Amino acid sequence: RARKSPSRGLSEVPEMLIPQIHCGSHPQPTMVKSYAQTICLKNDPRGIEEYKRHHADCWPEVLGALKAVGVLRMKIFLLETRMLMYMETEDSFDPEVDFPRHLEMSPRCVEWGKLMSTFQTPAPEAKAGEWWAYMEEVYDFESQWDAKLGPRGSIG
Repeated sequence: RARKSPSRGLSEVPEMLIPQIHCGSHPQPTMVKSYAQTICLKNDPRGIEEYKRHHADCWPEVLGALKAVGVLRMKIFLLETRMLMYMETEDSFDPEVDFPRHLEMSPRCVEWGKLMSTFQTPAPEAKAGEWWAYMEEVYDFESQWDAKLGPRGSIG
């Protein structure tokens, strides 16, 4: 079903694209998990630039697979050859199952995984057999804020 959009004159906008306002009820918040992982890129300036180009134009199949397994946000940071990946996921996300699973969801995802691994090498701190090494969370601003000032706390 479509309805006319006042901002678009007589053009029709599908109703599913119009934000719905629910008065008097609020959706339950989604629990989110966060992860940080590290890996290194091989010390090859041309390879590093190629890796960055690939990530600047990630394949749609890879994006869809990450979303399908529960990834909500993902960012990768680079300092020389050291990379840090920060990821937020749905609460049901199991990194040991879902992260590898996304790379097997289509032939393009398999190809992406193989291609990216040609640029990467495990961090020196990685455990035996670990590719992207999980990092320990040592600080969380939000939980510190809430613990010391309350959810709506203020300083001053």
